[in-house]
Amino acid sequence: MSQEQNEGQQTRFGSRFAQMFGYVTPEDRSRWVQMRAQNKPNVNAAKQGTKSLLGSMMEFGERNIGARLDAAHRVAAQQRFEESHDKVVNQRRDPNTRNIIESVDYEPKDDREEIELDLEL
Repeated sequence: MSQEQNEGQQTRFGSRFAQMFGYVTPEDRSRWVQMRAQNKPNVNAAKQGTKSLLGSMMEFGERNIGARLDAAHRVAAQQRFEESHDKVVNQRRDPNTRNIIESVDYEPKDDREEIELDLEL
């Protein structure tokens, strides 16, 4: 073996040995960067832009549908609340300013039915 081949093998063995202990030589880094650049696929800018645009449109559509669904659930919950509660409005006059103060309160409806008294004597 010539001396140059022997040094090449020692360098490779040395760098592998160093890698086992977590040490990375600058030559290894440059070789890795070069290999990554060779393996990196070429991406067409127009294709990438189109994919990005379509992805944004899909995300916007999903958010829009989610917002509409959320609004529908809120409206349904508000209707259920209004059906199960009575609105009570209280008015009073402030003695100092003589303004009318109005307060609104919601009370649960009494689901019991009234029994009419048909007993006439």
